[in-house]
Amino acid sequence: MFTGIVSHIGEVKEISHPNDWELLVDVLETHNMNNNFNINTIPIGASISCSGICLTLKKTFNNTLFFDVSDETWEKTNFSSWNAGTLINLEKSLKVGDEIGGHFVYGHVDTTARIGNLEKINGSYKITLNINKNFLKYFASKGSVSIDGVSLTVNEVNNNYFTVNIVPYTWLHTSFKNYKIGTLVNIEIDILARYLESLNAK
Repeated sequence: MFTGIVSHIGEVKEISHPNDWELLVDVLETHNMNNNFNINTIPIGASISCSGICLTLKKTFNNTLFFDVSDETWEKTNFSSWNAGTLINLEKSLKVGDEIGGHFVYGHVDTTARIGNLEKINGSYKITLNINKNFLKYFASKGSVSIDGVSLTVNEVNNNYFTVNIVPYTWLHTSFKNYKIGTLVNIEIDILARYLESLNAK
């Protein structure tokens, strides 16, 4: 389980497909002592959110994280669009006692969305995300959503899109700073919306 508060940026070093996919990620800015993402203290087998995808750490070497990625993940997420040099958001799993600054995020991507518009408003950015309309029932204004592993608040919901605002700090300290119109992102809907639908269906 995660909170959607990104602790570090990773850069994809290599992707190969020997059996399952193998992903190698270099952790950037490890010198930042104010950040709790210390590669030397992360145990093998730990869960790490990689742009919203919960992956199991299988090995580390110097500054590189190694993961196996299934074909299911390749098909259901934006992992299929990653290549060497792609920047991704990293977050360690939540521990008892940690501050919950965002909302509960599980790293189980529900679907993807594509950025339809980017509008800079003062220092912030308004992002319009086009999404399959079958998923819009899970969204509500002022509700929560995880976009590439980042906990955000939904602003507007329309027939085939929703919008969010990205404040300057989040824009600069996540992979969002490299986004453009057409970028494909991972979406995890709020778990509360899932449970409400399940209760209403009974």
